[in-house]
Amino acid sequence: MKYASQTQALVVSATAALILAACGGGGGDSSSGASSTSSNDVQVAPSLVPQTSQIDSTKPVGVFISEVANHHYSYTAAWLEIVNNSGKAIDLGNYGIRALVQNPVTGVGAGSETISLPHVTLAQGGRIVVAGKVSNGLLNSSHAIYIADATGNVPSWDSANGFVELVSNNQTVDFVHFGTDNTTPLTSGAWVGAPVPAMNSITTITTPFTGPYAMNASIVRLESAFKQTHSAADWTYVNFATPGGPNDVPAGVTDSDNDGIPDSAKISGNTFNGINLYSMGARPGQRDLFVQVDYMDHSTHNDAGIILQKRALDNVVAAFLPHNIYLHFDAGNLFSSGFNTSAYNLSGTVSNLHPFVSCVDVNPTTPGVETDAGCSDIYTIKAATFDYRRASIFRYMLLGYSQTNPARFGGSSGVAEILGPNFLVTLGNWNLSTGTAADLNSVVNYQAATIMHEMGHTLGLLHGGNENTNYKPNHLSVMNYMYQLNGVPDSSGAIPAGHTMSEINERYYYYQWDLQQAPSTAIVPGIANNDFMPDNMSNGPATTTFNLDYSNGTSAAMSESALIEGNVVGRTIAAGAFGDWDLSGALTTAPESVHIVDGGADSSYDTNMTDYNDWNNLTLSFARYPLSHYAGISLRSASTSSTQTAPYDPVLNTRMPVLAEEPLSAAVRARLQRH
Repeated sequence: MKYASQTQALVVSATAALILAACGGGGGDSSSGASSTSSNDVQVAPSLVPQTSQIDSTKPVGVFISEVANHHYSYTAAWLEIVNNSGKAIDLGNYGIRALVQNPVTGVGAGSETISLPHVTLAQGGRIVVAGKVSNGLLNSSHAIYIADATGNVPSWDSANGFVELVSNNQTVDFVHFGTDNTTPLTSGAWVGAPVPAMNSITTITTPFTGPYAMNASIVRLESAFKQTHSAADWTYVNFATPGGPNDVPAGVTDSDNDGIPDSAKISGNTFNGINLYSMGARPGQRDLFVQVDYMDHSTHNDAGIILQKRALDNVVAAFLPHNIYLHFDAGNLFSSGFNTSAYNLSGTVSNLHPFVSCVDVNPTTPGVETDAGCSDIYTIKAATFDYRRASIFRYMLLGYSQTNPARFGGSSGVAEILGPNFLVTLGNWNLSTGTAADLNSVVNYQAATIMHEMGHTLGLLHGGNENTNYKPNHLSVMNYMYQLNGVPDSSGAIPAGHTMSEINERYYYYQWDLQQAPSTAIVPGIANNDFMPDNMSNGPATTTFNLDYSNGTSAAMSESALIEGNVVGRTIAAGAFGDWDLSGALTTAPESVHIVDGGADSSYDTNMTDYNDWNNLTLSFARYPLSHYAGISLRSASTSSTQTAPYDPVLNTRMPVLAEEPLSAAVRARLQRH
């Protein structure tokens, strides 16, 4: 079995270069190491595939700083990008980065110094990102290296002023400074004239966050006008950084639909970070959402839950379309041997297949330190196939088997980052099959619902919409456990043809049956428990009409201490409809008190069960949202903290707080076991 790396047309993961430029604007590799106050001599695998083995005639010859990112927060690191157009491969260990440094924990500056780079062979035409190593979770790779001095200080600057100098043998290779900085380079003549103007700083916070003050902006040498005059004329401020790829986004572009993609990248002939998003389906006037889908080899572990169904992806795509959100999955060559957007192949011949591992988890902080011994983590698996240039645009999904070792029967269906790009779907060991049409439908619908649920967390949704109260019957969303695996019901309370109860009541009865630990006696007078099992639900998981949806927020607020059954959930109500909250089997006209949410285990009544407009509050632009570090503050049952942590950054903070789903209950596991 072949497991292909994603070495796509342009450098999959940026490779890079550093070389003597001095006054002439670039030179050959030096045999003398960089003079520095410390070393960071970590051996890293060489780059994957260079962009070209020949010198790019549109650029001056040499090695250059090609991008310097804006830096908003003292507790995060600053980063820059370097491109090699020297005509040969070089060893980065001969070079260093000179800049102001600071302690990333205290924010205290320590003057300027040169920090050496690790020994990494960088090909002609390659690019690499160099950033401060602010945590042990940042590991060197073929597309990014992380540096610090012996005391942990890292390069630093802010939007108002700063400088970066690439040095070798105490000579300037390249230099740039901006704002009010008055630093002079080591080599005379390596900079002339005034600094580059200061970068924009965040002065206002809006939601969604867009515009010139958005996250992930930078100063760049534009790919279309790459030059070396040792002056501010070489540099352009752009509000979309492009780490690891060509600086192909013009200055002052807009993101008119707030999907995190500049409008310029949705026009035929244009690219973003070297990626042709237009060919992948992005268009002006629509919100575009890209997701890479990876999966595991099932040849020796033929579990239906981990065999990706194209229909599942089709159904999720269809759920987003009415809201002008165009969802573009990339499953590699799984459903098509060549590039084919309708078959979810945005990568040509590239395979997104990984060897089977029974346990994968999502560790948000430290790689290699997992919740369960013997488990892999999603970040390590992702690195094998994910094109680094996609990091600002693409979400990442892995269809795995289990999150525990050993694998638990009916374990958690998934885990996702809140307002981050990564999510895991784990439906292995659920006793799923495709033996009948109904069985296949269930697999398709469980996959689709879980994909949409976990992706919802990356879009900023919690189980109650804007908060984590689960099982609210009026929150008609796949984010709600009451509806995730059973289908979002018709809100009117009408009884479908061929059924004896409304879809709302079917799902509510099943939830109550589960809470009562699967009693054999009827929980509702006159209704057999089997009548509301998932296989028998109207538009339930065994059907092809399963309803995937987020809520539109139009349900009325409900109070557990004053439930009115005739209101159902407060939307348009069918004649004679009712929500049977007291399980009487008939309409109760008087207000009633019933514990529903939080598994029915709370001792107090929730007097404000509110709906939420999920659709109007999706955050597609995860890499441009500075408040993502507050995600999870309102969670009830998940671990929370009010301590400020860094927002998502495609270079420096690629792991966000996560929310894992609960395992199936004993009652549901027993039902699946008998299935």
